[in-house]
Amino acid sequence: MTQVQAQRLHKTIGALQIAIIILVVITALIHLQFGIGMSLRGFGGGRPPGPPPGAAAGRFPEGGPPGGFNILRVLPVPLSVLFIINGITYLVLGTALYLPALAQYRPIIRWLLILFAALTIVMYFLVNGFRFNPLGIFDKILEVSLIVLLLIDGRRERSSLVGEAVPTTAT
Repeated sequence: MTQVQAQRLHKTIGALQIAIIILVVITALIHLQFGIGMSLRGFGGGRPPGPPPGAAAGRFPEGGPPGGFNILRVLPVPLSVLFIINGITYLVLGTALYLPALAQYRPIIRWLLILFAALTIVMYFLVNGFRFNPLGIFDKILEVSLIVLLLIDGRRERSSLVGEAVPTTAT
């Protein structure tokens, strides 16, 4: 890393960015732990149950799955795999966010991370419903905090770029 790149990285990484990185890592580890744990225990390792025997492919005899809509029945991969993919995606986006080589794409990466965290929150409630799961709720609090910090970080970055772009003239 050149001295210029090191100075840019130092300018980019402050307390706010460290907090974002910590939230990303904790959230990623929680998802990886769930995914690996499910795979090892066999819970969620198989495909979600399909339609009852005798029903047409993709259709349920009474118009819907027994017990109402269940997102697990329409997911293309097992839940354990989705947790692992989710954890890896958090790590990749979190790493890419502050890589000096990707600095020009930082706003796009930040928005991808915000949208990904929001999607993860929505999917949690679609899969889990509103049942109380202490670790799941803790993780959702982390993800909401992550979204807020990312929005603050983006706003600060935009305001600092505007400040740098406006030349000051001495009188």
